[in-house]
Amino acid sequence: MTTKPATAQQTAPRPLGCLPGSVDVPQVKAAIRLLTHDGQPLAAFDGRDRCIGAGAYLDPRRETGEVVLELLAEHRPSAGREELCAERVRVTLEYADLFRVAGWTVQEFRERDHTSLERLARLILTPPAPTARERMTAALAEYGITAHRDEDAGSSWLVIPVTGSDFPGVGTPQLVAYVYEAHEDWVFVDAPMEHWAGTWQIRFNNGAAEVVVHRCDADADPASATAAAAEFVAAFRAAWGG
Repeated sequence: MTTKPATAQQTAPRPLGCLPGSVDVPQVKAAIRLLTHDGQPLAAFDGRDRCIGAGAYLDPRRETGEVVLELLAEHRPSAGREELCAERVRVTLEYADLFRVAGWTVQEFRERDHTSLERLARLILTPPAPTARERMTAALAEYGITAHRDEDAGSSWLVIPVTGSDFPGVGTPQLVAYVYEAHEDWVFVDAPMEHWAGTWQIRFNNGAAEVVVHRCDADADPASATAAAAEFVAAFRAAWGG
């Protein structure tokens, strides 16, 4: 009987663009999605975390929510130092433009080389703040609650059924959640809360009349205000029997 030769054990695929410990960090995942969508190459690493493929490398700053982006270039013996430096700056500036267009905050970090010439070395990126809608949708999802977006005349809000998950029809009891900006007399859910002075309000519509049943603390940060509003919605629905 002929025995088949033993095959080498396959190495598990390595994440591209970051080290394994960073692959699930939200700002890293968001940056990689943007780079991949734009067709930008991502740095590749071997089992010892050594770079084996040129491209974008992302290193998260977990406490601040930032991510540092650096081009790890391929070493080419035929290319001179100045050529490689110029390429690094050019590609890094392309990265900066890409992220700015996508709404990220971009800081350019520069350092001096051996000739004391200051060069662009890497970028410090901050993802755009989530919209009020994104915050509330995620907060309500933790309670198994579905919210539906609605809008009119430049304002937007979320309609939440008191029972079930479908968009409530006319005359059906429902909750309406929105951020109220008193200075502009404007309600919205499609913009980041950080850019405005408003906070969450929730109205209850019984099908015939509507009244404010919850207002968040105007001094609360967006995350805390959203969590408090979502908790109120969940308690209201539970009390109603939803």
